[in-house]
Amino acid sequence: MPLIPGSVCWIEVSSSDPVGSRDFYAGLLGWSYLIDPHGAGGLDTTALCGGLPVAGLADVPVPPGRLGTWIPYLASNNVTLLSAAVARWGGHVLDGPTEIPGQGRVLIVADPTGAVVGFWQFARRLAFYTGSPGSLAWAELNTWDGALADGFFAKLFSYDQQQIGDGRIVDYTTWSRMGQTMLGRLQMNDTWADPGTPARWILHFAVDPQIGTDAAAARVIKLGGRIDIDPYDTELGRIARVTDPFGASFALMDPTRRIDPATDADPGSALVDDPYDD
Repeated sequence: MPLIPGSVCWIEVSSSDPVGSRDFYAGLLGWSYLIDPHGAGGLDTTALCGGLPVAGLADVPVPPGRLGTWIPYLASNNVTLLSAAVARWGGHVLDGPTEIPGQGRVLIVADPTGAVVGFWQFARRLAFYTGSPGSLAWAELNTWDGALADGFFAKLFSYDQQQIGDGRIVDYTTWSRMGQTMLGRLQMNDTWADPGTPARWILHFAVDPQIGTDAAAARVIKLGGRIDIDPYDTELGRIARVTDPFGASFALMDPTRRIDPATDADPGSALVDDPYDD
């Protein structure tokens, strides 16, 4: 089945300590690694979960003073045209388009709100597995200007965008194409986010339901990371927001622990503890 342009086709984390990152995610998500000394473009180290590729780990440390980060790559039919569109609609090209022998062409940009995202035009489809414990379950853009981000990405990929929050206290849209919900966008506000927090993508990794989000979050601390937002219940599942020891923020999610959407509208329900509703 061909990739739908605008869907997540790969993810990658950078770090000041690539070896330390490998140890952290192996301990947290059970990853093993395929290391190709001749690789290029972020494919040098491929994380495997159950023997299947689920992420890339950059082997070149980030410069001193910069924190690691997770970024998603979105599928594109033509990154050259996309590069021009990004600049035309207020984004900034950071790197590329770059040819990766045998893999295609990659473009890295910052959207108009400052969040970094990649685009990939495949020469051949890269194996990338999602949805099972230890792999990507959801990708969400966190930004201070939701309307600007919505408009920019809608121009790039003609997403159908739907507001699922109240648009004020909780401003959250989902982005879909061809009937498939692909991404989420959350507008940050100062009731729960530090004013200095940059716009960024938060990748949500599924946890084993037998372990659960709470125990997985506790494991983050034991491995040297931190919990940014304690576990809370949502319509997507039970989520904890965390950061690895090298500054890359992400989320842990048990998608089997979902609350009923109707419950979320019921004030005072003990089942609802989403911090964005406060």
